[in-house]
Amino acid sequence: MNASERMAAAIALKPVDSIPNAPFYEAPICRYFGRTFRSALLEAQDMVDCHIKAVETFRFDWVMVGMGMIGGIIPDAMGCTVSWPEDVFPIIEKTTVFSLADVARVAQSDVHTERMEQFLKGISIIKDRLDGETPIACEYISPFTIATRLRGTNEIMADMYDNPELVRDLQDVLVPLNIEIGRALIEAGVEYIFYGADMECPLLISPDHYREFVHEPTSKVVNALSELGARVLPHLCGSIVKTGITDMLLEMDMHGIMPGNLTQEAVLDIRELKEKVGDRTAIFDNLNPNGPLLIGTPEEVEKETAAHLEKARGMSGYLFSTAGTTSPDTPRANFDAMNQTVLNFK
Repeated sequence: MNASERMAAAIALKPVDSIPNAPFYEAPICRYFGRTFRSALLEAQDMVDCHIKAVETFRFDWVMVGMGMIGGIIPDAMGCTVSWPEDVFPIIEKTTVFSLADVARVAQSDVHTERMEQFLKGISIIKDRLDGETPIACEYISPFTIATRLRGTNEIMADMYDNPELVRDLQDVLVPLNIEIGRALIEAGVEYIFYGADMECPLLISPDHYREFVHEPTSKVVNALSELGARVLPHLCGSIVKTGITDMLLEMDMHGIMPGNLTQEAVLDIRELKEKVGDRTAIFDNLNPNGPLLIGTPEEVEKETAAHLEKARGMSGYLFSTAGTTSPDTPRANFDAMNQTVLNFK
C-alpha cells in the first residue's frame, strides 16, 4: 500500500499493511526544515520544500498543512488586524466584530486574498509533487471558532449569555464563507480536512451550549465539505464521550474523530471512544504533545508511543496521531523517537 491507499483503507475501517502515521506535525517541521517559521507556514515554495522534505524524512502517511491559514489568513481576510512574525504563529492584534452592526461587513469578506492564493498555490504544487502517492490534509476551523477569532474568545463566551443573537448571526454569515474556503482547499488538492473545534470543546462550553449554538452551523459546513469530496475529521479536546459531544459528531457526515487532551497532562482513552463509536467511524490516536514528546527524553517518548500503539492493537479504523498541535519547540530527537516507534511497530 502507498500512503493514500493506507489512509483510505483505515478511514473505511478496512485492513491496512501498517498503522497509518498521521500526527499533527506542521509546527515542528517548520522549525526543522523551514527557512523561517513564517515562510514554511505561508509562502508557497518554502511550504512545498518543507513538507516534501518532511514526508521524505519521516514517511508520514499524509501531508498536514493549515496552521498559518486558521491562525492568520482567515482572520486577516475577514477584517482582523494580523501581524506575521518570522518565528512564531501569526498574531491577531485587533479583532473586527464589536457589535451586531459588524456582522454584515464580515458577510462581504473576500476570502480569496493574496495570502490565501499563495497558500492554495503551495497546496497545488505539493499535490503535483506527490503524484497521488500521499494525501494532503488541511487543518480547518468551524464557524464558531472563526467567530472567536473575529470577536474574541472571552467576548463570544459572554455573548452566549448576554447577546446570543450576535453569536447566531455571526455564524450564519460565516457558514458560506467557511464552505467557500473549503471548496478552494479541495480544488487545490486537499483530501482530508481535520476540523479543529477546540473553542467549542467541553473544556470551554457545556454540551447544552454546543447543541444550542454550535452544532447546526458546524454540521452545515461539515456536510457540505463531505459532499464536495473531502474526508472530514472533527478534532475536539475534552471529555467528548461522557458529555455526549461524540453523539452529536456522529450526526454529521464525517469520516473519523480526532480526540484531544482532557487536561494538560492527560488525554482521552481511545478505547473509551472506540467502545462508543464501534464501527461507525475511524478514530485517530491522541499522544499527548505536551508530555514526554515535548519535555521528556527519547526513551520516554518511545515507551509512551509504544503504549498507545499496543492499546490500539487489533482496533479497526485506527490511525496514529497526536492529541493536537505539536509544539514547534519539540526536540528533534523526541520527534524522531515517536516517529520511529510508529514505523517499526509490528
